[in-house]
Amino acid sequence: MPEHLLSAEQSELYESDGFGISNNSDGTGIVKIFIHIRKDSMIPSFDALTDLKYFTEGLEEQQKLTASLIEMVTDGGGMFVEDILKLQERDVYSMAEEKMELGNTPPVIALHALKKAVCNYFEQTGQNDRYNKATEDVLCVCRHVTAADIEDLIQKGKTTYEEISKITGSGTGCGSCANKVKDFIDGKINTGLGKFA
Repeated sequence: MPEHLLSAEQSELYESDGFGISNNSDGTGIVKIFIHIRKDSMIPSFDALTDLKYFTEGLEEQQKLTASLIEMVTDGGGMFVEDILKLQERDVYSMAEEKMELGNTPPVIALHALKKAVCNYFEQTGQNDRYNKATEDVLCVCRHVTAADIEDLIQKGKTTYEEISKITGSGTGCGSCANKVKDFIDGKINTGLGKFA
């Protein structure tokens, strides 16, 4: 078993500083991410990831992307949590490029779960300002899809809600964000962002 992988039983009992869960848009696969954070009481923005464990089921095609993400965020003693929130799927793809055929790049489901884990860490430790800042540009809470995620896809030529939802899973959880995401896409297309794809 890989170093960071938990069994289903372990994932039910594992304690962590933050927890995030995400699944693919058709609901057939799931990833749970558990993080441990080295806290810096003097400079909270220097809080860093010290360990990450995960459980996955039904996402075999995501294994290389998940492994690349874990390597990226744990390398060199662990990434600052603020930097984790800035990660985009393209960062994981670039790390994985030599290791896999990307073809039609799938969403990096583990990245969405990891960002949720960081937000959960902020929430659990009462860091309300950091939590609010981390979630202010999240358009789809269920899948942790941010405005930057959608802008990135628009730049790549994905200009419809259907295309973007299929890739990110936005609107496929509780569904309450669908209109907000559609409006955001329309606003970006109408301002010309999509014309540079």
